[in-house]
Amino acid sequence: MKRILILISLLLIGSIAIFLTNQQTNSISLLEGSAVKSPQNNQMFMVSLKIENTGKPDRLISAASPSAHHVSIMNPGHKGSAIIIPKDGTGILAMDGAHIMLMTKPGTFTQGTFIPLNLTFENAGIVAIRLQNTGAAVMNHDMSNSVSETPAPTLELNWEDVPTKNGAKLRLETNNFTFSRTDDDAAHVPNEGHAHLYLNGLKLGRLYSNTYQIGALSPGNYTLSVSLNSNDHRPYVSDSGPVMGALIFEIQD
Repeated sequence: MKRILILISLLLIGSIAIFLTNQQTNSISLLEGSAVKSPQNNQMFMVSLKIENTGKPDRLISAASPSAHHVSIMNPGHKGSAIIIPKDGTGILAMDGAHIMLMTKPGTFTQGTFIPLNLTFENAGIVAIRLQNTGAAVMNHDMSNSVSETPAPTLELNWEDVPTKNGAKLRLETNNFTFSRTDDDAAHVPNEGHAHLYLNGLKLGRLYSNTYQIGALSPGNYTLSVSLNSNDHRPYVSDSGPVMGALIFEIQD
């Protein structure tokens, strides 16, 4: 009888451990994974995917694929910055912010086929996704593809509340600009569009209004940046440069 009770206890402990592990991993979901071939190299691909976090703030640590020669997390302009997905928030790995580049073996990742990718997070651990080579083109957010208008839009960023580890609410003050929610293939309308929001280089999403609530964040240093973009996704520029703003802040432990 004692042996049976011990066995039952061990099974219960194992079940609880498995449950807690699954709960932790399931806080992060990877969605809409795709890979676009680099025009300079047939074996180099830019990875695009969405990260949904239903748990506490989490940090992206590394990326790997058993089917690739090499996988790198790229974060132009934010080298060394932690890539944090806020609590109950979303992050988007895309070419206009933090993204992943992978080098495949010749002839192994043709259009329409899939390749596995594993992302490692500080709290959620390893989360897997399958990437499809869609054959699509990269959406061009480069300044060489910018648009200018007269009068030019202006942008100023302010906090409605001081940022804390519980989150913060951002307010965008704009002039000569109207927020407009349109389809991805919408035509340009002067001084209309949306904003792109980035946290330490990670794209959090598009904004179609002048406020945004950021979820809870881990202690650390952050740069929040916002750019104004046209309906056809080109960045607005003025005589002084890109129409964008940034706020630097720290979350205390």
